[in-house]
Amino acid sequence: MARSTCYNSKLTVFVVGLLLAGGANCADTQAQFYSFDALQLDNGGKDVDISLLEEGVQLPGIYQVDIVINGKIIDAGEIPFHLEKNSVGKPFLQACLTREQVRRYGIKAANYPALFQVSNSLSRECAHISAIPQATESFKFSRRQLLLSIPQVALIPHYSGIAPRETWNDGIPAFLMNYQAGYTQSTYQRGTLSSNNLNLQLEPGVNLGAWRLRNLTTWQKFGSQKGQWQTSYTYAERGLYGIKSHLTLGERFTPSDIFDSIPFRGAMLETDDAMIPYNQREFAPIVQGVAQTQARIEVKQNGYVIYSTTVAPGPFSLAELPATTSGGDLQVTVFESDGRRQIFTVPYNTPAIALRQGFLKYNVMAGQYRPSESEVDRAIIGQATLMYGLPWNLTTYGGAQWAERYQAGQLGMGVSLGNIGALSIDSTLSHGKKWNENAQYGKTWRLRYSKSFESTNTGVALAGYQYSSSGYNSLSDVIDTYHTGNHVFYSGDFKDEQNFYGSWFNGNTHRRKSRVSLTISQPLGRWGGIYLGATRETFWGNLRDQNEFSARYTSPMISGIYWSVSLAQRKWNYPLINISGENKTDRTIDFWISIPLNRNTEHDIHMNYQMQRNSVKQKVQSIGINGYAFDRQLYWDINEQLAKTSYTQSNQDSGNFNLKWNGTYGTLNGGYGYSKWDRHMSAGVEGGVIIHQNGITLGHKLGKTTALIEVPGGSNISVMGGEGVKTDFRGYTTLSYLVPYQDNTIRLDPVTFPRDVSIQKTDVKVIPTEGAVVPAVFSSRVGARAVITLIRLNGKPVPFGAVASIVDQAESINNTGIVGEDGEVYMTGLPTKGKIKVQWGKGLRYNCYSSFYLKNSNEVADIYNFTDVCK
Repeated sequence: MARSTCYNSKLTVFVVGLLLAGGANCADTQAQFYSFDALQLDNGGKDVDISLLEEGVQLPGIYQVDIVINGKIIDAGEIPFHLEKNSVGKPFLQACLTREQVRRYGIKAANYPALFQVSNSLSRECAHISAIPQATESFKFSRRQLLLSIPQVALIPHYSGIAPRETWNDGIPAFLMNYQAGYTQSTYQRGTLSSNNLNLQLEPGVNLGAWRLRNLTTWQKFGSQKGQWQTSYTYAERGLYGIKSHLTLGERFTPSDIFDSIPFRGAMLETDDAMIPYNQREFAPIVQGVAQTQARIEVKQNGYVIYSTTVAPGPFSLAELPATTSGGDLQVTVFESDGRRQIFTVPYNTPAIALRQGFLKYNVMAGQYRPSESEVDRAIIGQATLMYGLPWNLTTYGGAQWAERYQAGQLGMGVSLGNIGALSIDSTLSHGKKWNENAQYGKTWRLRYSKSFESTNTGVALAGYQYSSSGYNSLSDVIDTYHTGNHVFYSGDFKDEQNFYGSWFNGNTHRRKSRVSLTISQPLGRWGGIYLGATRETFWGNLRDQNEFSARYTSPMISGIYWSVSLAQRKWNYPLINISGENKTDRTIDFWISIPLNRNTEHDIHMNYQMQRNSVKQKVQSIGINGYAFDRQLYWDINEQLAKTSYTQSNQDSGNFNLKWNGTYGTLNGGYGYSKWDRHMSAGVEGGVIIHQNGITLGHKLGKTTALIEVPGGSNISVMGGEGVKTDFRGYTTLSYLVPYQDNTIRLDPVTFPRDVSIQKTDVKVIPTEGAVVPAVFSSRVGARAVITLIRLNGKPVPFGAVASIVDQAESINNTGIVGEDGEVYMTGLPTKGKIKVQWGKGLRYNCYSSFYLKNSNEVADIYNFTDVCK
């Protein structure tokens, strides 16, 4: 068998020159043409008849090649090739593709029963592409390409952005868990008071086939209080690929495309948008902002965290939010590494509904109401929705919700207006009975419009709600009034502003009458980008209108400098807060600029300045410096802040220093901060762990879909695209946030390869299903590399074309190479001490043995070079 390898470019030039010289001499003396690739000199095989070289045919074996279908490279890897003969009896090499490979390449194998046949030489089943009418196969050895020409009717349709269904990979069985532990010590009023807080967050999960089991459990301990455990959710889910749907059992949310999103505990079956091509998907929100330091972004809807990620300092744009899992405005919190927080609201409404003709989208849920407040009753609820694309660019949709004290139904129609956008209108009728009130009937009309102007990249979403009667209620409006004791409107927990106000509205008779919102995002190319958002709400009763407005401009990067300015204003009327009855206005103006001090990509250092004015702290200024070190594994930042409040008119200085280390086995962080009133220190650790059939792998926090990378024998190798992501001592690591149902390319950094490891290909493609732990295995060979000159006892070099193999005491062949001119052979994976068997024909007369000890050899650029006698 012949096995290829990848090695130093200087050596490649050397061996190619060596081979060309050898080929020229042989052509002169024997009038024969030798056509084999110098890059394939280091191969893995046995019992090879080198007389094939004289017929212009390459050696059968395993070769590293690109697979090209209809002119497009779709895969690369090691492919076995065996000898076949054509109609005139001339030998040629034919690839042996497996059923799995044919499936991944999107060929309709079931339509061609004769496609797979058993190869006599390999004693295994191989695909014969010629069984497909008008299909051809060609092996371009010099370019190391397997060219397949397949008629389009024999290929599974490949929609934009989505890989063929047959190529999806459910991954391996595994136990996986994210963990995050933190400790904070605070000292107040010059040491007279202190507190120690501990927290632990665990996200365990199990993957088994297409099933995924997930849980989130937290533990917190404040000071001398007893620690408390809390489970946020537990659910099991899986994809139903044949019907492009998703089944969930446990605690989740309903989608918000027709009704408001509902938290539930039960079962839900719905269309899975992630399996739908991009051109058939619906709108998803984009959250944009600016982080002053390396920060964690947390996005909430209806009091629940729906998304969390970590971003580097500077502008960020989050386009991967799970739009269909919840509804309502997005509450975004930016947790800066120095302890500061930015909080802002992104108005979000589901867009106009307009589906393609014949496309069906549905959702069915039954279970128990799961509110964010523990005092609310757990009522039995259900929901069913349906959307269907009709001819003439029309879409019809509707649905129903039900509970013991609530029923609602909706019907609507959407229309695609082509270049103008999409428009939908619907009406909902409701019947509900709140606690201690009579039953109420009501209805609401809703108008939605959305448009993305591709020529300018402008995104517009406009939604207007008009509640035509004061008796209209949503399901949550009714159920949330049934509290334990039924004498309070809210839980009394004021820590979450959005939950508090939402609870007050749910229990209050002042219901929303109308709501209109508008969002516009406009990239300006080399001039930066702007974002505008506005919302206006009116209410039944004596409450005044509530208005929110936000605007932001982000500059382009010029010589590494970028800046942003934003304005946010919120005008509300909450009687519990605003005793005077006048509208309360919060207004914030923010300016931020970042200037690079070092343009080194591995040790980026930036100076940041921020000025903020708002209603409480009239003026806040901060200046800081942050950067990276040690190949961007270490992040650090120092910040000093000066605040002047409206009620004291005195300066309040504060400062912070933070460190974060992204290591191979997880992330460590620590910090120290001070102000006029307190001192605090913090330390934490976070990461992810996967237990699989080959052992335990520790790494960074795991995203929903993850690759388990394996490089046999390759430790401390960096994975491109992940800061601090390196293989462990066994050659394993993880890379998360893969895109499900699509091609994902995982690449290794060749600069970090150990000197004794040869990796044949530095990138691997995977197509995981959602939530999968998909293996990404890189073929490697561990051992030294050497150019060996083999001389026979008569002083002549070993014959050109002979096969040199590393053998053990049992004569088992580990790897082989082909001898070039003057007895030279390039080999990889060599042990420090070993034996080489050289064969150039059949019988004992045509072989010899050579022993080597690398420590006695010269080494240049990690390649040994020595001469030995073959006996």
